[in-house]
Amino acid sequence: MNLSQLKTFMVLSECLNVTETAEKLFCTQPSVSIKIRKLEESLNTVLFERINNRLYLTEQGKIFRAYVKQMLSTLETSMEHLHQYDDPNYGKITIGASHFVGVYLLPKIIAEYKQLSPNVELSIQILPSQQLIQKLENHQIDFLIMSDQVYFDPQKYQTHRFLSDELILIASPNHPLAEKTECDFASLSQQQLIIKPSLSETRKFIFQHLNTDQIAQLKIMEFNSLEGIKHCVINELGVSIISRLAVTNELNSGLLVEIPLKNLKFERGINYIFHKDKYVSPAIQRFLSVVKVNNNQQI
Repeated sequence: MNLSQLKTFMVLSECLNVTETAEKLFCTQPSVSIKIRKLEESLNTVLFERINNRLYLTEQGKIFRAYVKQMLSTLETSMEHLHQYDDPNYGKITIGASHFVGVYLLPKIIAEYKQLSPNVELSIQILPSQQLIQKLENHQIDFLIMSDQVYFDPQKYQTHRFLSDELILIASPNHPLAEKTECDFASLSQQQLIIKPSLSETRKFIFQHLNTDQIAQLKIMEFNSLEGIKHCVINELGVSIISRLAVTNELNSGLLVEIPLKNLKFERGINYIFHKDKYVSPAIQRFLSVVKVNNNQQI
């Protein structure tokens, strides 16, 4: 039994004429007869009977017709559903993101994307880097958005940098450093520096720009929350080096101030990453186009 046989059966059951069925299906009359015979053989039953040179459905044929009609309808519906995914207005996208990206970068991009494709279902998973990488490896997410601090094998993955993210020194407006036009390392080392614990990729990135002696001179307070770090600085518990994107509102409102660093610059790239063999659906392509537009607008 195959799809061609079922379609032939349905047409023949409607017109009950082999010649007319052949014309509708653009095939020969013998082809119609062969398909019906093979279908009956596979079912081990008789679907049609000929009385006075006219075709009629048998009782078995009438029962079978109801099921075939339902099957073909379900198949047609499934094909329409599948083809929706060829339309950028439909589909599902699962995105993996680091905490910083997921909280401070993605919401603006998602808001713009949903205006273009409101019917696309989005799922955002904000997890530590290693968990995100594992999910990408297992094809549990479509692509990642994270900083370029993490290495991805170019033989397996495509990585595209779409944004530069600068980390800046921040302090409370009442902090003594806030009065300075710039801060050198000697001044920085005298301050309480509030940063994430040692496993943090951001902390590793900052320390890559310092030598061993400089790192040893730092007075560190660990805080495992970006929002917590910001509030510690606002409450004058110390200073921090943090993404400009994460403190835009606080800088604009005057809760925090930026202090230019002398001879130190912390700048990293933000990438989107996916498998080289990944099927990039129209919905995903549109999402990535919004990402690129936001890059041009300098989020």
